[in-house]
Amino acid sequence: MTDILSIDVGTTAFKMGVFGPGLELKGSASCEYAINLYDQGKADIEPQKWWDALKSCCSALRSRLAEVGTIALSVTTPGLTPMAEDGTAVGPAILFFDRRSQQQAEMIRRRLGEEFFLAEACNLPVSGGSSLCSIMWIRDHQREVWNRTCKFGHTNTYMVRRLTGKWVIDPSTVSITGLYNTRANQLSWLDPVLDGAGIDREKLPTLMPSHVPAGPLLPEVADELGLPPEAVVLCGGNDAVLAALSAGLTEPGKVVDIAGTCEIAAVCLDHPIGSPNYNIRCHVLPGRWMTFFVLNTGGKALEWFHLVFCRDMSQSDFYERFIPETIAAYLAQGDAHDETLPEYVPYLQGSRYSLDRLTAAFSNLTLETDRERMLLGLLRGNLRYLGSHLREVSQFIELQRPIITTGGGARIAGMNLLKQRWMAASEYQYQDQSSLLGAAMLGRMYLESG
Repeated sequence: MTDILSIDVGTTAFKMGVFGPGLELKGSASCEYAINLYDQGKADIEPQKWWDALKSCCSALRSRLAEVGTIALSVTTPGLTPMAEDGTAVGPAILFFDRRSQQQAEMIRRRLGEEFFLAEACNLPVSGGSSLCSIMWIRDHQREVWNRTCKFGHTNTYMVRRLTGKWVIDPSTVSITGLYNTRANQLSWLDPVLDGAGIDREKLPTLMPSHVPAGPLLPEVADELGLPPEAVVLCGGNDAVLAALSAGLTEPGKVVDIAGTCEIAAVCLDHPIGSPNYNIRCHVLPGRWMTFFVLNTGGKALEWFHLVFCRDMSQSDFYERFIPETIAAYLAQGDAHDETLPEYVPYLQGSRYSLDRLTAAFSNLTLETDRERMLLGLLRGNLRYLGSHLREVSQFIELQRPIITTGGGARIAGMNLLKQRWMAASEYQYQDQSSLLGAAMLGRMYLESG
């Protein structure tokens, strides 16, 4: 059995594909689910939704599953989930843009020092994205959940535990938590952080590389899902890292811009350099790290703009006509009209790199400001923000050209021309990618290693 079942557990959608050993796609299925946004900044999801989506997609692909020998996961991160001894969730999974653990982030920074975190974890603890802070919040505010929790893990921990009965987690998902020795990347927790936060090592899963098998399917699970019981389940990795892998982010200095719901600028590194202005993730490849600079509302800002300013248009009309025509008209006018564009501060959903609750803002508005100029101002603010990361990283590594651009936002006509003007003066090369394909590549890494 040489087929690879690739599973992508996204923030709002679940995708699954069966790939042959040569990474040819034989069949796919998907399922959407709702997340919980409430109480001034909390963001979480019931993990059972992931499992229900898995069952639904397996049912849809039942005829394609007989030759599956390897199962590889791509997951939204962290999806911090408190789990009982039997692997069931005892509380919702806390998502990356959750804001509940602000005080815990401030406290642990003061206790251990930001210099320590940047030197060893290569990341500063923040609410949501750092599961260290979410664990501390559960301890401080949900004592019953804390007491019932056998293990705290990420999305792949939950899924692999239910599939195999094993507790695992990998460096690509855990590297920005503040708990992991991201600098050394030798599968080790940071003991000073565990001690300073009051977290027992026994409450954390076993660390292992993304492409290493956690174990075979549990027999009852194989029967429930219609999968071969001999199939092995890999530990899995972070969805953005795997998307970047599928787009070719493998060599130091290579740059990928992933234009999705969030927009992510990533640079491949052969050694990690921490900064308060971005994250460092461990790559799924050995000896590689990547910068991880996230604009929380990339494509999401366009969704918001459509809803607020262009609700008279259909979704297809907005993305396929209005945005391209607005870009084309602007480019035809040249730089002379830049001064008439609104200034836009791109924090519609806050920032991962600040403990303050940042918000978005428009300025430089006049009676002549129409929705076309508002859109261009928004795009310019977003792209300048992403460009600031590339300028910072270029101080210690030579960036390769062209910049790979990928994701739904990169397919909008004219967008790469705006990136040349406002993000970085470079050639941009569009390349298809997907976290689903990246997970399948993990499966191939495992097959080739064995």
